[in-house]
Amino acid sequence: MSSNLSHSSQTRKTVIETEHGVVAAQHRLAAIAGAEVLAAGGDAVDAAVATSFVIGVLEPWMSGPAGGGAMMLWRADEGQAHALNHGMRSPGALDPANYPLSGRGKAGDLFPWEHVEGDRNVQGATAIAVPGVVDGLGQAHERFGKMPWGELLSPAIDHARKGLLVDWYAALVIASCTRELAKDDDAAALFLEDGQWPTISGWAALAEKRLDQSRMADSLDQIARHGARTLYDGDLGAAMAQDVQDKGGSLSREDLNAYRAEFHAPLAFAYRDARFHVVPGLTAGPTFRDTFASLETEALGNAPGPDSYAAMANALKGAYARRLGTMGDTGESPEAPGCTTHFSVVDRHGNMVAQTQTLLSIFGSRV
Repeated sequence: MSSNLSHSSQTRKTVIETEHGVVAAQHRLAAIAGAEVLAAGGDAVDAAVATSFVIGVLEPWMSGPAGGGAMMLWRADEGQAHALNHGMRSPGALDPANYPLSGRGKAGDLFPWEHVEGDRNVQGATAIAVPGVVDGLGQAHERFGKMPWGELLSPAIDHARKGLLVDWYAALVIASCTRELAKDDDAAALFLEDGQWPTISGWAALAEKRLDQSRMADSLDQIARHGARTLYDGDLGAAMAQDVQDKGGSLSREDLNAYRAEFHAPLAFAYRDARFHVVPGLTAGPTFRDTFASLETEALGNAPGPDSYAAMANALKGAYARRLGTMGDTGESPEAPGCTTHFSVVDRHGNMVAQTQTLLSIFGSRV
């Protein structure tokens, strides 16, 4: 290898610290939005709301208002953890018979399900589920937030008005999904140029390219002014459901009206001298607990080494085998691109939020 080329690289999440707390997120501007909320006296939940909406604008291939996820909260004054599940759900009219297996083995998506005819489970309006992120954030804010809801969405609206900056990474992600995005006229109009990925100048310091996100800004403005439930009970949700149905999907106004994110008691367990709280249900929480249960009896020693790494690998292997045998399909594909993001917030009072939000597939259903 040429000595002029890099031999290694590191990828780290941006951490923004203030006197009022800390925010760790995938995108620096999202972390800054959360940190500014903390500096203004906001709760960790307030900062999480701002961070979530901003990162959905800046990295729309990873997450967004039409996605789902899960949140763990710690309330310092209560000394108590709370789990909030705001995962996506299948539309009520969805018929499994409309998703026949092709018999061609595994699909090439993030989760290698058995391949479905026409990729109807991962591509297009037939792949759209009932979104959960906005209702989840709304419920968390209603219960624990301090600052006005609309004020927390202002940073995301401002970023959307500016448009999506096409840097080298955004161009790479869009290019990797050009074929899928081109199948939907609206997705193509938003992310592509004449059916191809957007090009960027080699002189990035002298010029920048941005994609129009004004419609995203308008939608976020409605959510800011009318509250989280406007995506479920208002005109915005009605328009979304109609659009999905016009394109052949099953999502209905009734599905949106009926959706509620759910608070649960967290799955709590001890590991040696530590105590963990994780989200229960169809999440990685039970697998996390299972992994540490296997490690409990292992002599890992005080420093990392071959034996401890082998023990960890075996514990993970066993936990995932049990997960996939009882909770889901056959796991994640190492070749598929990521499409989930996570961020964490701690405020000056010791309140904490750990939020994972996802579109499941990169760019979701590409609609």
